[in-house]
Amino acid sequence: MRNQPDGAGLLEIARETLRGDLIDALPADKRYEALMIANAMAIAARQIAAGDTPFTSEKARLQELLDAEGDLTELNRELARRLRVGDFAPGTPNRDRIYDILWQATEQKVRESNPKYLASLDEI
Repeated sequence: MRNQPDGAGLLEIARETLRGDLIDALPADKRYEALMIANAMAIAARQIAAGDTPFTSEKARLQELLDAEGDLTELNRELARRLRVGDFAPGTPNRDRIYDILWQATEQKVRESNPKYLASLDEI
């Protein structure tokens, strides 16, 4: 059994400490780098919290669409190859499916890297 807070929680505590207490103590020329580190910590915490689900979901969708096996990197390479040769051009079968797969992957990346942006879209 793991103690609490978990890894995501520890990253969040460290990030809050960095942003709250330490940033102001840093020289001005180091604050940007510290903010970049704090942002990276927030992304890592969100990825830990999401677990493997985004990857396994994307992999399953790609395996079904491409009728292929492999790890996610290999499947994405195959997808890119097929996109380049026009397999999913407008009017082709599976055009809507590939659009949905790419949209879901993009949304997941934004959910991890900038969730406030998605929240702002909900307000529109």
